Amino acid sequence: MKKEKRSYVKLASLFWLCVVVPVLLFVLLMFSAGNAWFGFDALPKVDDLVNPKSNLATEVYTADGKILGKYFYQNRVNVDYNDISPFVVEALIATEDERYYNHSGIDLQGLARAIVYLGKNGGASTITQQLAKMLFSGVPPSGLGRLQQKVQEWIISAQLERLYTKNEIIAMYLNRYDFVNNAVGIKSAAQVYFGTSSDSLNIEQSAMLVGMLKNASLFNPLRRADTVRHRRNVVLGQMLKNEKITKTEFDSLKVIPLEIEYTKVDHKDGIAPYFREILRAELKKIFREKDSEGLPVLRKPNGDAYDLYSDGLKIYTTLNYKMQEYAEYAVKEHLSYQLQGAFFRELAKKKNNPFSSDLKQSEIDRIMNSAIKRSERYLIMSGKQCSNCGRRGKILSEEEIDGELMTVCTAEDCEHQTKRYNNDKIMESFDTPISMKVFSWKGDIDTVLSPRDSIKYYKSFLQAGLMSMEPQSGYIRAWVGGIDYDNFAYDHVRQGKRQVGSTFKPFIYAMAIEAGFSPCYELPNVPYTIPKGTYGLLKDWSPDNSDREYGYNVSLKYGLANSMNTITSWVMKQFGPQEAVKMARDLGITSDLPPVPSLALGVADVSVYEMVGAFGTFANKGVYTKPQFLARIENKEGEVIVEYIPESREALSEENAYVMLKLMEGVTSYNYNKDLKKNTAGTGIRLRFPKSEQRPYAGISYPIAGKTGTTQNNSDGWFIGITPDLVTGVWVGAEDRSVRFDRTALGQGANTALPMWGYYMNKIYADSTLQISKEEFEKPENPLSIELDCENYGTPTDFGTGTGGGVNWDK
Repeated sequence: MKKEKRSYVKLASLFWLCVVVPVLLFVLLMFSAGNAWFGFDALPKVDDLVNPKSNLATEVYTADGKILGKYFYQNRVNVDYNDISPFVVEALIATEDERYYNHSGIDLQGLARAIVYLGKNGGASTITQQLAKMLFSGVPPSGLGRLQQKVQEWIISAQLERLYTKNEIIAMYLNRYDFVNNAVGIKSAAQVYFGTSSDSLNIEQSAMLVGMLKNASLFNPLRRADTVRHRRNVVLGQMLKNEKITKTEFDSLKVIPLEIEYTKVDHKDGIAPYFREILRAELKKIFREKDSEGLPVLRKPNGDAYDLYSDGLKIYTTLNYKMQEYAEYAVKEHLSYQLQGAFFRELAKKKNNPFSSDLKQSEIDRIMNSAIKRSERYLIMSGKQCSNCGRRGKILSEEEIDGELMTVCTAEDCEHQTKRYNNDKIMESFDTPISMKVFSWKGDIDTVLSPRDSIKYYKSFLQAGLMSMEPQSGYIRAWVGGIDYDNFAYDHVRQGKRQVGSTFKPFIYAMAIEAGFSPCYELPNVPYTIPKGTYGLLKDWSPDNSDREYGYNVSLKYGLANSMNTITSWVMKQFGPQEAVKMARDLGITSDLPPVPSLALGVADVSVYEMVGAFGTFANKGVYTKPQFLARIENKEGEVIVEYIPESREALSEENAYVMLKLMEGVTSYNYNKDLKKNTAGTGIRLRFPKSEQRPYAGISYPIAGKTGTTQNNSDGWFIGITPDLVTGVWVGAEDRSVRFDRTALGQGANTALPMWGYYMNKIYADSTLQISKEEFEKPENPLSIELDCENYGTPTDFGTGTGGGVNWDK
């Protein structure tokens, strides 16, 4: 009996020792982990589980809903479960967690197997645990620390299972995972590796991405294609085992190559890079704005300012994706196909190639030294810019380390040391040939050049700026700020300002139309003089026409169509520079405008952005509408946080705006002159010529009002064209005004800028989906009070009695 009792006690003790004590210890362990006892870190708060912190990329969209680009710390955009291919989900569960729908965060069967086989027959980490580890555990420790972390992962997993559905957990996991190569989350991975959306991934693509979940750095398809393909087939094998695919499907799928369609993701890559950089600066300015209480004007519910790079905002712009593509095509087509080659041939004849032959050596040295000191090489070698993070300015401090002067970058996340060189050493490096890649229109060229010679080479390229705007709304539809953002990052639409030349003349003629003159008003084509002392002139101002042919009568319309300086100077003489400045301001020009007579011929530096906005007034019935590229901003939940309304004001009467359009139609037409008894072509007539191998941009028969422009010495070429639905401005010129065509036949705006407009608009008209009007400009409802039929209107004797309102033309 005593023996039996002792045996019972032993059994009971063994039971407590083997069963109950481990359970109690497990409970104590879990309790300690949950309450941060015995060295455990505190668990995340429930709020952190419901709203996990994450870096979400801000997406930029066109008006037609296409993705234009992203701003990010991590290229990640969340998607819902329903936006993930079912093949991804099936592959994920088959490979990572076969009993996913049958456990509550911890797979006890898998855990037991891992303990028995010491992890040699597969681990026990569920999808939920992997998410817990990804969200809250940071870099996994080793040894005892890893065990502690594992316990906390179990607790967090249980909480996640309680807070979210199974599908939500899968979506969260796939949204968080870093697939490397700037592909964070399943949506970015689908775009980066296959150029598709996350819901369109096929079986083999899904299997590859799921295979990367084991270790994305190891299974990187850009570096180890064979290894990744083998891993993909392992995933397909798991899908076969779990009856998600058949043996026949497996046999056919496993032999398919990876077929990667890699799309590099970078802030600079993609369509409209110049626009996106201008937009980025504008958004940062918007998010820095404070109200009267010092709080961000645009702020989150908690009062914090929005972060452009991590708050998952959606920026809706006014650009149209197709029109942007057509604009970029137009710039590239004209420059690469014809113009740049002609420019190179012209520069080769110059003794100071690429600079103008009339430049002194001292002037060339000044230009080159200025360019050298702006270059990245100079800034880094002089210690003004960090070679690691690219930042400049106050963040660099100078120290002497081991006898060498060093600059130390103290920017956040960058402690880079760079040797600082003296100026002689720096200049010596600019004259030492090195291997480099240089830009060409046919692709980058591997060559050996000194950095100084590479600067000269880049100065020999013609630059361009193009902006296209819908005049009624002010919405900018296309923006090309330059020819290649990687090599020429300066924006020539809004940042750059160049002499506008004859494109300023419509503002001068608008003064005459506003005063009651008809486009048909005639006067002699002779030089008109504004005498010395008037408007601060130091000598008489009497501009000539380029052809220097005089002695016949012309109408105002004829004068503008043929860009005659004599007629423009006559108008300026009637009204004066101050009135010209006022007219330009009314039309939206904000740049500095010198109140001098030569303003009539376009001596002012103005941006393409301003000029297109001003010309839009003529097409919008006299109402100036400020060019706009932002439509609205939404937060990551899709709620609109700000919407932008176009700014507009009346600048001209509707009738006078229409009259100006008819006057500028002469630029792209033949204009009859009664004195000469012949038709003379407007400066933009080549748009009307039939298409040919020489003029593939021509052949446009629809209504066009516009103006060409060419500045002194052919440094700048312009064309601004107006149609009922679009106003598009183009500027062409080299970075330095001393790098230019010698011959006006080549350097004039009709040859440099106008063809780009033609290429662009031909594409626009050919695309019926854009629904761009081909009709005449809309005429005002009320009868016109001004005569537009110039063939039988006006004689030289009408100056005092015609519609000029009795103005003394020779005043």
